[in-house]
Amino acid sequence: MGFNKKLSLYGLFLIINIVFSILIACRYFVYLPNFPQGILAPLFLVSSLIGQMALLGGVVGLLGLIFVIFPKPIFLIFISLLSSLVLSVLVIDTFVFAQYRFHINEVVLKLVMSGDVVDFSILTWTITIISFIFVFIVEYLIASFLWQQSITARGKKKFYVYGFIIFFFLSNFIHIWAAANAYQPVLIVKNYLPLFQPATANRLMQKYGWIDEEALAEQRALSIKTGSDVHYPLSTISYNEIKDPINVVFLVIDSWRFDTFNEEITPNLWSYAQSGRIYPKHYATGNATRTGIFGLFYGIPGTYWHSMLANQRSPIMMDRFQQLGYQIGAFASASLLDPEFNRTVFSKIPNLRVRSDGDTPSARDIDLTQDWLDWYSHIDKSKPQFSFLFYDAPHGYDFPKNYKTRFEPMLNSVNYLSLNNEMDPEPFKNRYKTSVHFVDSLAKKVLQAIEDAGQRDNTIVIMTGDHGQEFNDNKLNFWGHNGNFTPAQTHVPFAIVGPMIDSGRPFKQGMTSHEDVVPTLMQHFLGAAGDSSKYSTGLDLLSDNLVRDWVMSSSYSAYAMINEDSILEVGRSGQYQLLDLSNRAKESGGPGVQYMKEMLEHLSRFKK
Repeated sequence: MGFNKKLSLYGLFLIINIVFSILIACRYFVYLPNFPQGILAPLFLVSSLIGQMALLGGVVGLLGLIFVIFPKPIFLIFISLLSSLVLSVLVIDTFVFAQYRFHINEVVLKLVMSGDVVDFSILTWTITIISFIFVFIVEYLIASFLWQQSITARGKKKFYVYGFIIFFFLSNFIHIWAAANAYQPVLIVKNYLPLFQPATANRLMQKYGWIDEEALAEQRALSIKTGSDVHYPLSTISYNEIKDPINVVFLVIDSWRFDTFNEEITPNLWSYAQSGRIYPKHYATGNATRTGIFGLFYGIPGTYWHSMLANQRSPIMMDRFQQLGYQIGAFASASLLDPEFNRTVFSKIPNLRVRSDGDTPSARDIDLTQDWLDWYSHIDKSKPQFSFLFYDAPHGYDFPKNYKTRFEPMLNSVNYLSLNNEMDPEPFKNRYKTSVHFVDSLAKKVLQAIEDAGQRDNTIVIMTGDHGQEFNDNKLNFWGHNGNFTPAQTHVPFAIVGPMIDSGRPFKQGMTSHEDVVPTLMQHFLGAAGDSSKYSTGLDLLSDNLVRDWVMSSSYSAYAMINEDSILEVGRSGQYQLLDLSNRAKESGGPGVQYMKEMLEHLSRFKK
């Protein structure tokens, strides 16, 4: 076959694979909260789907042109290998998007490669490899068939190419108008395609008066500000003298659901919490570890993460612990390097313990517990101490093989590729519940050590999770976390036990948040005087009249206002959608103007 015919075959092979990618990418839009109404948004959906897949296919096609100069065997193998790799990545991305509603990115790759946070089973890897081999065989057979038939099909190729170009420009023209008018149905749809960055032309649209300035101003106000300028705290904090500083222990369980804090699943933690206060409507400041832990230590929304990281600014609470001479121990199962808690929460802690030893989450949890017990047995009990224990086994659905207490029926292993909307979640959830029970057995050793040391009456113990964990609770194929802001992923257990905390005294309580921990500890136990609003957006958990009508939670690229019956979810650039608590589109009944003003003030309070 001549060089020109080889080019022609390659062009047709590329078009076939673009069609394959379009069919695969249709899966992204299965997870829209509701299908867009009207004409413009559905037209944008179709045109962007075809245009974006054609663009990505064209870029990959250019990279593959080098193979055309090779002899037939190498040519067929390499183009089949390249197309198989691209289609496999696209398929995997649809699985990632199905569970988390974001695409494969640097963060996801770090989590997978580290093994600390996302630990795939051998079965999952085996299925992935076998699937890739199958795709390669199919691609090679298609390429071989085209070679044998010497197919050129120039007229048909032109038809497809012209169609791809038309759809590409149509989607961009629609987006130019939508971006200039903050038209949310279109702006929401664009987030469903990978690497999709459609054109904007706001200056040109403004020149001709085709722009909605008011709607754009509202969207800009809602956008996440990621600059490094931050003013935290707003002014110098005055402190009262603390004669006998109290010990503080944070017992935090990664991915701890609110409905697994009870006598059956966490008997030791539950029993200990009965002598303190349990907060049944508590929400994490994030649906992922980064923002969940951030809010717990800083007392402000997770949207400030990037600013604090850029400045390597430690929390006011941690600064105060050090000022008072606290002995500080951080014991985490997963690495404290990613997310970069070593450069934020613990940035001023010397000789920081950044990870635990062990090949599995449960082994690392055992290691951190033993390390804490060793540390606690050697510290000076006449001096105050703060310790942070961060367990990971429930995040990895893991527990020792010989662990006796098990909830049945239960999955023997987790195959992430098998998760779908029809799967019975109970066996999977039972595996998770078993891992939570296992962590509770480790926490028992920590609580017993405090008791044995005679320190219970001089120790504040806070029990909570960094975020929740969903098991397709709302039948929208969400599994895990960092996918939405529904209660399954943001509602977490919370209890505070210690002196001055009367479990028997009645108190009126609304929604509570991780943001409330810092002002509570600072005002009641660390001597902070004056208004806590200069360093936190939280409220006092020990107030007799704790009333809040909404809370904030954030992810890597979005945030949400959550109230009793709705979720206002806002993307990084300010695009937003109103949802009910099952993550389905809601037409009305969202937060009022006053709540919106309060939320915007929280988002900007510590920005210079």
